[in-house]
Amino acid sequence: MSIMSANVTFSYENDTIVGFHVTVNGIPMHMRIEAINNNVAKIYATDVQGNPQPMPPSISLSDAAGANVVPYNDEFLVTWIDSYILKVSGVDAIWMTNQKQQAFKTAPGITHFEV
Repeated sequence: MSIMSANVTFSYENDTIVGFHVTVNGIPMHMRIEAINNNVAKIYATDVQGNPQPMPPSISLSDAAGANVVPYNDEFLVTWIDSYILKVSGVDAIWMTNQKQQAFKTAPGITHFEV
């Protein structure tokens, strides 16, 4: 049996909800990330039908420095500034990596170069 991993992007600037299938204590669930505004998103748990569920105690989130993110109202709040790791039963499961990129748009007549 092969184990598949996913490479997925998420934008704080649109209404797309990104979801992941996880198994928590033998129960299939979904973890979803949804933008609240252009700077903040929420990560929350649902059953496989999409009904919101309490955040299981065996789900944890830490930031790039390793500090635990405490759930608020059964949701983890995250920002685009940091990177995060979501753990299921203490095992790293989902990595949210800030890509630290900038998109540039120029006025007519301005060209770019790379060194």
